[in-house]
Amino acid sequence: MQQCQTIISLAQWITFLWQALPKKLRPTLLELLFGCMISRSGHITQAYLAISPARFWNTYYKVLQKGAWSWMALTKQWLTLICQIILPEEILFVIDDMIVFRSSKKAPSVALHHDHAKRPNRPKYVWGQMMVCLGVVCRVGKRWAALPLITRMIPSVGNKSKVAAAILLTKVLNQWIQAGFKVRILLDAWYMKQSLINEALQLNMHVIGQVRRDTALFLPPEPKTKSGPGRPRKYGLKLSLALVQDMFSLQQIYINAYGKERLFEFYCFTAKVRFLKGRTSVLVWCRFVQDSGKWTKWHLLLSTDMSLNGENIIARYAKRWLIEACFNELKNTFGLKEAWQQTRQVMARWRCLICLAYGIPRLLSLVFGHAAGQQLLSIPWRKNRPATAGWTAQALALIFRNSRVRDFWDRKEQKLVFQEMILEQHFRKTA
Repeated sequence: MQQCQTIISLAQWITFLWQALPKKLRPTLLELLFGCMISRSGHITQAYLAISPARFWNTYYKVLQKGAWSWMALTKQWLTLICQIILPEEILFVIDDMIVFRSSKKAPSVALHHDHAKRPNRPKYVWGQMMVCLGVVCRVGKRWAALPLITRMIPSVGNKSKVAAAILLTKVLNQWIQAGFKVRILLDAWYMKQSLINEALQLNMHVIGQVRRDTALFLPPEPKTKSGPGRPRKYGLKLSLALVQDMFSLQQIYINAYGKERLFEFYCFTAKVRFLKGRTSVLVWCRFVQDSGKWTKWHLLLSTDMSLNGENIIARYAKRWLIEACFNELKNTFGLKEAWQQTRQVMARWRCLICLAYGIPRLLSLVFGHAAGQQLLSIPWRKNRPATAGWTAQALALIFRNSRVRDFWDRKEQKLVFQEMILEQHFRKTA
């Protein structure tokens, strides 16, 4: 049965992930993962009540508070699993930030942050926890999705900034990536800083991102014909948008970006970038037609990878927007905005389980597609629509709610094994 194949893959994936955890704690953390995936509320209490727990509540409290396990090791195993399933020729990572609103002053790392989203009916500064997130963009056929890897909270005291947190995530990522993969990091304008870009380049990673419209760009200087006093010129003619439009040819192309095929206009050229100390990069001035039929403003994209052309740069940078949908589902559908712990360490552990509770159903829907999702949970009014993480998690909730998840863990073989009789009974009822 196709339905059982999806569940068998789920068991194989979790078995691989749980190899990064101590054997003694694997059944308890498995219950927390399934409870978090079924309840989707962000509260540990709701995760505890969503299953049929085999231990008292203080067992789950202690495994999060005092358990000797590493959430970083679990995240590394998660990235390894993604790479084995997707088998990418290149890996696209995204670094971005989000704010989780809080009303309490006792929450860890809570502070007053500037909300650059500029949404209506919201103050310019909000009280909450600032998190810098590292995500990976995955592709299966024509389907794309962004999966969360690491979320790091910015301390409320000290001089640690979002750029410093992004540099740290880049260093951690370099230790996890196997040799042979082409790594490109997608950044928005706020993170396009010299320190972060130089760190990525030193680690053999390339950066694609949007930069300010007033970024100082120069052509290479003309060769010096006569010897004379002074050092050789570093920069040539300064480039503005008007000058680029006069010097380079306009190109038009349809690119699948931001949810549909859109018409783009762009100018592609190479230039020396002053904020990168004169490093030669590929620049793209681009704009596209909105749903209203009007052109957007001109935006400037920068790529440190000289092998990419304008079309490739635009297509790759457009995939950065997938992380925004990931943030929205994490906070509002899978309960990250309700997650609460008293210390940074325990909060990081619980966030890791929430990210897995979102990432595993999202990866299932990405790999198996709409047909498998329709078989797991039939929704007649959503025909020919892409399967989502919430759809897949709801299907898993119908199967495993109030079940003794601990009984599915084979302690001798150290793997997750679902009883075929239970699965067949469920699919027979839903057929």
